[in-house]
Amino acid sequence: MTENIVEVRNLTKIYEQGNVLAVDNISFDIKKGEIFALLGPNGAGKTTTISILSTLLNPTKGEAMVNLYNVKVSPDQVRKSIGIVFQEPSLDNEMKGRENLELHAILYRMPKGQRKERINEVLKLVDLEDKAETYVKNYSGGMKRRLEIARGLLHRPRMLFLDEPTLGLDPQTRRKIWDKIKELNNDLEVTILITTHYMDEADELADRICIMDHGKIIALDTSENLKKQISGDIIDIQFEKVEDRMKIPRIISLLKEIPSIKNISLEGTTKNQRELLMNLNLPKGMPNISPEMIKTQINQMISDPNRLLIAFKRFPMASQMFLNAPIDMKKRISNLFTDDLLKELPDEIKQEIVKIKSGNYIEEEKDFEPTISISCESGGSCLPEIIQAINNDGLKIKDVNMHAPKLEDVFLHFVGGDIREESSDRVKSIKKRIQMRQLTR
Repeated sequence: MTENIVEVRNLTKIYEQGNVLAVDNISFDIKKGEIFALLGPNGAGKTTTISILSTLLNPTKGEAMVNLYNVKVSPDQVRKSIGIVFQEPSLDNEMKGRENLELHAILYRMPKGQRKERINEVLKLVDLEDKAETYVKNYSGGMKRRLEIARGLLHRPRMLFLDEPTLGLDPQTRRKIWDKIKELNNDLEVTILITTHYMDEADELADRICIMDHGKIIALDTSENLKKQISGDIIDIQFEKVEDRMKIPRIISLLKEIPSIKNISLEGTTKNQRELLMNLNLPKGMPNISPEMIKTQINQMISDPNRLLIAFKRFPMASQMFLNAPIDMKKRISNLFTDDLLKELPDEIKQEIVKIKSGNYIEEEKDFEPTISISCESGGSCLPEIIQAINNDGLKIKDVNMHAPKLEDVFLHFVGGDIREESSDRVKSIKKRIQMRQLTR
């Protein structure tokens, strides 16, 4: 018998008549009994991947096995062996804790004679025995999450999907949820797939970490091994107000000539500031596409709204470049789009153009105080040379911080520092379908 509880091979998902490649030929395994963290920025493909594994979506190509069952061939068997805890609250606040679990047990067709005993077991497991008869509307955020975990365990699944399990909780409550997740994994031997935007959470809980971006897996290993990939030190340097913004790419270029420096990224600014100069970093594992190629294509398309429309739909970097462009360039592009074409644009682009054309656009940027993050072999040795180069260029340093690589540094190293919004109706629709299908099994 295989030691893997999940096996994914060449999984691909394409949406919207082939225009959106959400998951791009990924392969990975999840071992029985491990906690597996799936990380990535908004729009990376995490939700689509989980939706396929939980049989809510069919893949376009490839194969996925969960608990030895093919998600396309035996979806019912897959659903019976997994539990899901949603990111969005899905409890009935007007019902008591026990009543919520009772309803879920009925939907799972659990025999009446087993319900009470099993409900008592899961309530004890999440330390909610004394709150079973309390209305959920009177629960704290942490209690609600624990009740949702209890609900996901009612039918004794072999695998549990946890989507942002501690989102919005205070630090103490987050720690309690972490302890409970470890307990489920260690004592009940439940395999757990967790998605989270908290790097410390993934670092604390996960046996292995998978980072996705633009539909591809760009890193997969233990947290320690991932950190070793950017061995050495991380030096974060924040500048005081920069009047001449062209000095930033110039100083980055100069610092890259220092032999011991391995990588430099621009962090700690707003989205528009960060990508103002169109310094897009292509995620690893995306062959045959370069930022320069896309820039050239956009320059060629600048007078053709139909070609721009296709680019915005197909290439996330094209959308990023528009959203982060100077206002003059945004106005030039916005004027190309008629009301009919405007309707076909991705939501984020459409909202930006509507603001510009209506005269309601307000630039986010005020003072430009960027931070550069420098990865180098020996921070203590190269720091004097870095500071001298910055001083020689007339820039003023506001703050310097040096530290060993953290998981957050690894994440930013692979996916970059761009802020991405999860505004897609498609993503929201997928999550809604997960909830509805979970309730109607």
